[in-house]
Amino acid sequence: MLVCICHGISDKDIDSAMQEGVSSFQQLRAETGLGSCCGQCAPLAKEMVNEKISLNQASQAFHLAQEVRI
Repeated sequence: MLVCICHGISDKDIDSAMQEGVSSFQQLRAETGLGSCCGQCAPLAKEMVNEKISLNQASQAFHLAQEVRI
């Protein structure tokens, strides 16, 4: 799905950037230009980034809990 029409950034591009170490919307914006033109994509992109961060934190907590049980 195309998230930023102005810069041609898709949800897959956002996922890739986060897998490569991007850890905040501000960092994503600095590296890709996302949300820096018309700004219409910023709310959705922020939501996507925050959701990914939450999922990653939950996954890390789950794996840590599994290690503690062993």
